[in-house]
Amino acid sequence: MNPEKTQQRLLAVAAHPDDVEYTSGGSLARWTAEGWTVHLVVCSDGSKGSQNPDDDPKSLAKIRRAEQDEAAKMLGVEKVIWLGYPDGELVQVSDLVERLAFQIRSSRPTRLLTWDAWRPYQLHSDHRVAGVASLDAVLAAGNPHFYPKQLAEGLKPHRVEEAFLYGTDLPDTWVNITNTFEVKMEAIKCHQSQVDYLPELALKMSHCNKSHGVKKGYTYAEAYKVLHPFCDT
Repeated sequence: MNPEKTQQRLLAVAAHPDDVEYTSGGSLARWTAEGWTVHLVVCSDGSKGSQNPDDDPKSLAKIRRAEQDEAAKMLGVEKVIWLGYPDGELVQVSDLVERLAFQIRSSRPTRLLTWDAWRPYQLHSDHRVAGVASLDAVLAAGNPHFYPKQLAEGLKPHRVEEAFLYGTDLPDTWVNITNTFEVKMEAIKCHQSQVDYLPELALKMSHCNKSHGVKKGYTYAEAYKVLHPFCDT
């Protein structure tokens, strides 16, 4: 039996530190508890994640990296990969698809998790770029004619079976996070540089995840648009 067919692997792609905790933390905690191996790619360094003009971007990037590593560990994420591009400038990056294809071919995930780049009025360019690049990388990683240098280095083409898009307005899949909602909240708290008002945040997240849950009879849920890249194209 091919072990790749039995082992469940997930590659999550975030534009910034904290993206996956807010959008998908309960799902990740549930999946890792169920035995999924999860790797997380963070595209930017998070250095502009502050409204205080006195904050030093380099220092903030170090803080946010430590926060993300702590939060990922809490959710059961096995590995965090940092691409290190400047926060807010992903639209200028020329090799993002290639680097994400490399991560797909390296970790060989069953499922990819990323932003829904087509959400109407998605204002943050980093979110849009990360979402589009992730799905472009899915198609490229499965085709042996893309990035042959990677293949020469020993990597093989890999087809991702499904892509879960978070931050979507058109969900078709809901994950019951009733038993992992509190883990999600604890992981969000790790991002102290971003979280100023935890009680208000907890209430907001509770309302959001409750509203998703009520659609399926759950106490708390997270919602996704799911694509099957090599069946839907």
